[in-house]
Order: sequence, then structure tokens, then C-alpha cells
Amino acid sequence: MKIISAVFLTFCINTVSAQTNSSMNHNGINRTFVYYTPSSWNQSQQLPLLILLHGLTQTGAGVMDITGFNAIAEQNNFIVCYPDGINNAWNANMNVSVSTADDKGFIETLAHFFQSTYNTDPRKQYLCGFSNGGFMSHKMACESSECFAAIATVSGNMSDTTYANCNPQFSPAVLHIHGTVDAVVPYNGGAATGVSVDQAMQKWASFLNCVPTPLTVQMPNTNLVDLSSPERISYSSCNSPLELIKITGGGHQWPGISTLVGGAGTINMDFYSPQVIWDFLSGKSCPLNALNENSLSEIKIYPNPVADKLTIQSKQKTDFEIYDLTGTIVLKGEDQDEVNVKNLSSGIYQIVLRSNKNAQFLYFIKE
Repeated sequence: MKIISAVFLTFCINTVSAQTNSSMNHNGINRTFVYYTPSSWNQSQQLPLLILLHGLTQTGAGVMDITGFNAIAEQNNFIVCYPDGINNAWNANMNVSVSTADDKGFIETLAHFFQSTYNTDPRKQYLCGFSNGGFMSHKMACESSECFAAIATVSGNMSDTTYANCNPQFSPAVLHIHGTVDAVVPYNGGAATGVSVDQAMQKWASFLNCVPTPLTVQMPNTNLVDLSSPERISYSSCNSPLELIKITGGGHQWPGISTLVGGAGTINMDFYSPQVIWDFLSGKSCPLNALNENSLSEIKIYPNPVADKLTIQSKQKTDFEIYDLTGTIVLKGEDQDEVNVKNLSSGIYQIVLRSNKNAQFLYFIKE
């Protein structure tokens, strides 16, 4: 059994549906995030999960407002989470250090939280990132033991360290969007940002066993005043889809989003990048044998949310401890398969399940 963390996680929430602000104590540091659950959500179905990583100096709530992914999640029935980096940055092994936080562990723990609390599908977990968040997405795909079926990055790339050490355990689908006149993360690479976009794409093409020479198709240039035009570069015969949208004349921006706070430089308005990103991510799935031990654990809890009695399903003797939002144990027991939680206050709780000296950390909602 995989032990997620030896550190207790606490949560503070405003609501348990729709848009929710929450926080988590991860490795002694308070980590905040906001997430959106579609109105159709119920515990009986496994929805996909998208984790969206903001750019340097930005916030999760800020990128949520800029991109409009909540509306796409509502229309397409998935959960989207917008975490915050420490000091508005992600530890993506950038050439110029911006953070030393355990962001890889934090993002993996977020995935486990949504699996256990909202029953998200561990085979349909996706990452998207802008700028520094894009670098973090590439790092996660290269290094994480958690399977993310696909990533999509905008104006972010691989750092030199990620490029040199990339050794993915899985075969994620990859979509990268980048402007050729991006002055923050240059298309052709640089000392501060790392390899070129073409080098990063060739790295993924090699790993995914693609035909080396891609097919280039011009996308509609519907807006003639934005002084930029996109083309879609697709690799064939890959283990997973690999695509690049190259925007000639495009800057460090989310295409299709006219905003002064999204980035820098020319904004291409020929397509709406969040919808194109979801269209690419949607339906991608990890193979069953790619799921980690936490996802396949024989220990399960249900129903979740729960009103009265929480069932612990395990083939082994399992002891439990339930913690409230302050980190105080509110219930504990030995070798029980049913726990009466009727008297607990409404909210999110952590349950620690122990068997054979191993521990599993799950979460449930008390109605």
C-alpha cells in the first residue's frame, strides 16, 4: 500500500459544491486551492479531474477568472482545481530558481484528495499550466508516479533539468501552445528558460515513439488585426497523441482571451485556447495497469458523502482514526467495518486507515 504522507492534512472549506475555496497543510506549509464541481456531480459517478497551474506571480483564483474553465467544466462534466504555488510560483526546476516547495508531492496529494473525496476517475486525471505552471506540468509528466493521462501547456516549456532527467513512468498525451515572439519564455529557448520548444517536442516524440517528422496544418486565421496566425503540428504513430500549436507572431498569452493580466505581448484571437485544450484532453485515459497502489487499494470507504454510517471495506484487519479540521482525533477504533459518524458536524474529514503497519489517508464529506 502506498503511504501518501506522514503529515496530517487539514481542510477549510466554504461549501461542498460548485466553487469551493479550500486549504491543506502539506509538509507543514498551508497550501490553498479553489475548485469547481459541476452541478450534475454525484458520488456514484467518476468524473475526470483537471488541475490547472497558474503562471509566475499569478494565483489559482486569478487563472480561474482569466480562462473560464469553470464554464467548460459545467458543460462537459468534469472537476477542475486551481491550486496556488508558494509565493505565486511553482518548483519546476527552473534554470532561475523561483521556489523550493514540494509542489510535486502537493499536486499528487491533491489528486488523491479528489479521488477519495469526490470519487474522481484516477484514469482520467489531466494537467494544464501557463508559463511557470506549464514548466511544472512537464515536470510532473516526466517525474510523477501518479498517472496523468494528458497535459496541455501554454507558454511554458521544459527547463534544462527537466529535459535532461525526463524519464516518464507513463505515456501522457501532450499538447503544447507557444508563440514565436514570446519574450518571457522564448520559443527558441534561452539561458533563463531552458531548451527550445522544438527540442521539447522532439523529446516527447522520441519517448512516445512517434514518427519524427510531424504533419503541419494551418489553422483558420479569422482575426487579421491580431498580427499573428496559428498552425497545428501533429505527430503520427505515437503511443499517445502529441501536438504543438505554433503561433507565428504570438506572445506570452492565452490565445483567445483578451486580458491585460493574462501575460505579455501579442494575444492571438483566432481560437479560444481553453476549449481547444479541453477538446484535446477529453477522453484521454491511463491504462488500468498504470494506476498506482493508492488508486487500486483494496481498502475503500463509502458512501461519500455520508450522513450516518461510514463503511470501511477491507480484506485485512483495519484500525482507523478520524480527524477534524483542527487536527484533533474525533473518532477511532480497531477492526471495524462500520463507523457511526452521525454526531459529527458537517464538513470534510480525514480518515487514517492502518493495516499491517501500513497507513492510507482518505477523505470524506460528512453531510
